[in-house]
Order: sequence, then structure tokens, then C-alpha cells
Amino acid sequence: MYPIVALGVYRHVAASMDPLFVGTPFCMTAIMDTMQEPKSVRYSPHNMATVLFNLHPRPKVFITGAAISRQMTHESIHVWNAYVQETKEKNTFVINLCDDPPPHGDWASHIMRRLREHYGSKAVSGDA
Repeated sequence: MYPIVALGVYRHVAASMDPLFVGTPFCMTAIMDTMQEPKSVRYSPHNMATVLFNLHPRPKVFITGAAISRQMTHESIHVWNAYVQETKEKNTFVINLCDDPPPHGDWASHIMRRLREHYGSKAVSGDA
């Protein structure tokens, strides 16, 4: 199983990815956004670290949304990298849609292609 954590501006955009993962070993386990109420639970480096270190099973994939700022993207990837280093989690992967936007806005195909490239086509198709 490959639990996914996503960061984006709006929660519903990341939640709309759920159908992509049906029949695969990937699942969305946490979504952080910049609009959630109350403000105290919105994305912050501290809140993201709290989420990452407390999920079970531990996250393997982190997806940053295309609409968040480059500063927030790099800050969140820094938090992700610290989590990976501290937990010694193996076979982790980041999909950075801010710095590597999907061609023609087709984020669904882009995400699945990137997962296929990293984990292999059998894992992505659910045949692993």
C-alpha cells in the first residue's frame, strides 16, 4: 500500500483524485489545504509535520498542488524530506505539480504517469 498526502489550495480538488486510485495500491490518506476552517488546522509546516508523523500506515507519496506558491511548495517539500529522513521511510516519492505542471492541465494523467515511472506499471495498475 502507498498512502498519499496531498497539499493544495482547496481540499475538494485533491479529494477529486480518489477515483484515480481505485484498483491500485495507492490511497489518499490526508489532504492539507490553505482554505480549511478553522484556520488553526490549515497547512503550516508544523501542522504538516504533525500529520506526517502520526499517520498509520506511514505516507509514501506527497503531492503538491499546482496552485500553491513556489515558496509553500518548497517549504512543504522540506517538511516532507525531514519526515522521510527522521522516520527512515523507504521508497517515498514527491510529485511537485507547482514546479512540474501537468501538460495541458491534465493533472490526473500526469500523476498516474509519474507514479508509474517511480513504482512501475504493475503497481500503478494494481497488478502488483
